[in-house]
Amino acid sequence: MERARTLAVIDVGSNSVRLLVARALSSSAFEVVDEERFDARMGEGMDAGVLTEAAMARGLRALSVMAQVARSHQPAAITVVGTEALRRASNASEFVERAHGGTGLQVRILTGYEEAYCGFLGVVNSTVLRDGHLLDIGGGSLELMRVAGRALESVHSGPFGAIYARERYLRSDPPTARELRSLRKAIRAEFVVTAPHPLLFGTGGAVRNLARLVRIQRAYPLRRIHGLQITRSEMARLAGRLARASHEERRRIPGIGTNRADILHASAVVIDEVMDMAGAETLTVAGQGLREGLLWQMIRDDPAILPDVRSASVMGLARANGVDELSAEPVVLAAAALFEATRDVHRLGQPELDLLLHAARMAGIGMHIDYYNRDRHAEYLVHSGDLHGFSHREVVILASLVRWADSGTPDLAPYRSITLPDDVRTAAVLATLLGLARAVRRRVPSPVLDFQAKVTKGTLRIHLTSRGELDAELYEIERQQRRIEAVLKLSLDVRPAR
Repeated sequence: MERARTLAVIDVGSNSVRLLVARALSSSAFEVVDEERFDARMGEGMDAGVLTEAAMARGLRALSVMAQVARSHQPAAITVVGTEALRRASNASEFVERAHGGTGLQVRILTGYEEAYCGFLGVVNSTVLRDGHLLDIGGGSLELMRVAGRALESVHSGPFGAIYARERYLRSDPPTARELRSLRKAIRAEFVVTAPHPLLFGTGGAVRNLARLVRIQRAYPLRRIHGLQITRSEMARLAGRLARASHEERRRIPGIGTNRADILHASAVVIDEVMDMAGAETLTVAGQGLREGLLWQMIRDDPAILPDVRSASVMGLARANGVDELSAEPVVLAAAALFEATRDVHRLGQPELDLLLHAARMAGIGMHIDYYNRDRHAEYLVHSGDLHGFSHREVVILASLVRWADSGTPDLAPYRSITLPDDVRTAAVLATLLGLARAVRRRVPSPVLDFQAKVTKGTLRIHLTSRGELDAELYEIERQQRRIEAVLKLSLDVRPAR
């Protein structure tokens, strides 16, 4: 596959028309270089199953904007798809013809299953979802999917997107109790969950907007939306609060986008009902969905599902920030050897080893921004970067490792609501091991030919075989000695040989 290909995806949805422009870093990673959104409301006023002239005009203008922005990046390909509004519209072909004539873009109308599968790809390639349910709610439709073994087992698509649910069921402002009951009853009549599961993942703009509200209510210490978990009780309270408010009252609630104030309550009620039906204890928010799924289909050969989300994401974040993953591998190997050598001392397990090795691959990402503040920039990039497959707790620990790899003690105090009590010690141990591994591999290329570590009688003994002088490495290892003594309670004995 050609490296650094630029690709564009345009989603003509019932609520908005959205553009994603990304650069393919490899067959398993991409970086977003541009986005655009136009609230065209294509699905408004479709009770008769016909796109109104006003909706069509908004959609055509939106496509003109998207085409201009996309082409400014000179992409290798532009994929344009339409979803529920165009599926339902009897005059969809007219819109497709006018869109092609005005912009040169060819709109492909997805079936309900195709839309669901693309949303599934976006989620499964950016989360740890293996078994459970996935919902994708847009302006026109709701797709409820059953996932088993990271495969799409079943799909049910129904017209319960935010615009449809609001226009057909919640016509009062605020909606009446009868209207709310009618909507919930209709959802249960349309969707049947035969195998309840406690895990439910959600994607779509409404899901992300609801997550922002929850984050504000909790005074959540991370700005990340992707991976945020909303409990069943939180969703029930949120749906009730939004349904009791008028459009004007919702518009004034901090965190609600002005373009969603009139429809977000409908989405919240639909999601709340699905959570109850599915037996879900939490809703895990997925920041990727349909557009990213289409992008994965453009980047990867079949199958488009990534075999290892975490490793692919770490590699992508490192590569996007100027770190060559091959040059980081000696540090990874040294960190693994040190972890194994000190296992009886720290008594940590495989999950902690995995975090250490992922951190070793990302430890240099901050230098791409500013060498002198590289540790702080590395921490910020882990917190806010395109990192997938990790829980928020794991993100906090990873960020602390790249921040404190070379010196100091990780500070997890701002994240007490996310971390566990033992995580302070865990982060200190892993940061110490990472700092020592980086000291052993101080130079690139490293003159160290062989590295062995072993703990005997309270001493960490390191044997280094090299092809040259190791003054630089020995100096860096000496600087780590006090941390090793303080954190691991071990003295240090280093023996170089040539």
